[in-house]
Amino acid sequence: MAAVAMPEPASPRWRAAVDQVRSRLAEILGVEPTPLEPRALASYHHRFRIASGWRLPVDFGEREPRRIDVLIPAGFPSSRPQFGLVERPPFLTWPHIERDGSLCLLANLSEIDPDDPVGVVERLLGKSCALVENLLDGAIIERDFRDEFLTYWRYDRNAADGRLTSILRLERPSREIVVWQASNIRLLGETEAQGAEWLRNRYGPEALHRSRLERGLLIWLDSPPLPAEYPRTARDVLGLADRCGGDVPRLLAGLVSERQDNLVVALAAEGRFGPGIVSVAIPTPRDPRRSRGRSAAPLFDGFRSSRLPDGVLTRRYLGTTRVVRDEPKRADAAWIHGRGHDPRTERLMVSTVTVLGCGSVGAPVAVALAQSGVGRLNLVDPDELSWANVGRHPLGAASVRSNKAEALAAKLCVDYPHGRFEAFPISAQEMLAAHEDRLIENDLIVSCMGDWRGESRLNDWHCRRGRPMPIVYGWTEAHAAAGHAVAIVGEGGCLRCGLGRTGAPEFQAVVWPNDTGASLEEPACGAHYQPYGSIELGFVTSLVGQLALDGLLGKIRRSSHRIYAARISSFAELGGRWSAEWVREFPTRVDGGAVVERAWPSERAESCGTGACSV
Repeated sequence: MAAVAMPEPASPRWRAAVDQVRSRLAEILGVEPTPLEPRALASYHHRFRIASGWRLPVDFGEREPRRIDVLIPAGFPSSRPQFGLVERPPFLTWPHIERDGSLCLLANLSEIDPDDPVGVVERLLGKSCALVENLLDGAIIERDFRDEFLTYWRYDRNAADGRLTSILRLERPSREIVVWQASNIRLLGETEAQGAEWLRNRYGPEALHRSRLERGLLIWLDSPPLPAEYPRTARDVLGLADRCGGDVPRLLAGLVSERQDNLVVALAAEGRFGPGIVSVAIPTPRDPRRSRGRSAAPLFDGFRSSRLPDGVLTRRYLGTTRVVRDEPKRADAAWIHGRGHDPRTERLMVSTVTVLGCGSVGAPVAVALAQSGVGRLNLVDPDELSWANVGRHPLGAASVRSNKAEALAAKLCVDYPHGRFEAFPISAQEMLAAHEDRLIENDLIVSCMGDWRGESRLNDWHCRRGRPMPIVYGWTEAHAAAGHAVAIVGEGGCLRCGLGRTGAPEFQAVVWPNDTGASLEEPACGAHYQPYGSIELGFVTSLVGQLALDGLLGKIRRSSHRIYAARISSFAELGGRWSAEWVREFPTRVDGGAVVERAWPSERAESCGTGACSV
């Protein structure tokens, strides 16, 4: 047997911390603690190499004391110490004990104090003893196995196919599902149409030609299974179906009758921390006529293939065949947007938003809405992406010379395949003329065009229609010194009420004497720009996105105006200063770096000729 290597020489800090802990353990025990031999240290498999440790006897009121190992990693005291239980039952008899005997005491993100190594060891040793006492008592065993059943299923699964992915809704009842089998993914979905759309979005239309569609089953269990209940054979799966009752046995028998190569059964249950899903794949028992060796449970023995009675088929198919236990990766919308615990997701997923203008403001807002869970986005922009856009745009060099709306929709389809993203490579005026019906169906419109002709027409249409949905308008001031987001809803002023006749906002946060805030110009006619970057712009796009989200969730009752003002140091050196209006309305915000909200004007301004504004 190969010798176990001794730990490498440790740092002075490590040695000092270990000496402090050893001395404290000697005080507690009344004798020097027994050091662990290298072979014992090597039996623990941790992310941090165990470099030293001691074995302590602990009296739990049994006939003989149990022994707990104190394990000191090479990174101690910055890395947390570990603890192991020597006398323990077989793996998965008790929760919170790893296969090597390590005790799970803290959450992954728990912090320890590296300047108090003795205190850390004492506290965790106390937690170790308390855990073992609770396990001996037995009260927590079943509860904790069920509460964290995904963890223990992972310990016991016999496959880990990273391709296995679920877009199922984790809710009752038990039901038939579809399984798309492809070279790069095995997708569990609700319906053929849902799975096909997801695959098409994620991998392109050609993915469907390389996929095979099968049927599977989702069994919703009344409670998460204990390790002793994990199915080992196909007969165990039949037992789970029989215990569930209802339509489940019939659905399972129906799938067996189709004689698929593999029958995938997903098992789902609601635990204390939310629902979880695992999977069992039942291979088809081998037909001895097609195999050199005889199977332990031949499927067609004594019958023609076409004449095998359904009852016999079910008993043979769901017999002693060993099953493949795995866990699909969740990719359903509820999991992606909040891990199943964001109450907004359900509402957002059925929402439709149109984004007019997919430039450096509109495109990041669209991405943020998709990331937040908005289920459908219509993207409108007639322009192509140029190299000058790349530095402030979520699309990169690969999309240069592509239409912004089309390239952004394609990107979002790949990134969030559960959503629907449609591109309209046209202007806002054309969208209003040709697709007014699509706009009327929206729950929200976001306009980041920066074009008064388009936005004035949009505003007038909105008012004539009686403002059926909120519209959020977003724009930036010079050098991104401030950003504005205005929500126009059914009550309050329309967009024109706060703008001049040429579309210039009546309220400006920063003014620029001597034209220092004017746009720069390329060595070409009409090619104006300002050289601020994406970081400065990020504050503005977050402002617009947040107001859009509030509008979708019904949190805006009256037209309102939000402003992000940059820190004064970021624009004073360029020649900018606060406007008189800013100082008058927000005298405590003259340092900047703030988001403020103000009422949007509701009186009919001279330029507002819609006749639809309310006071």
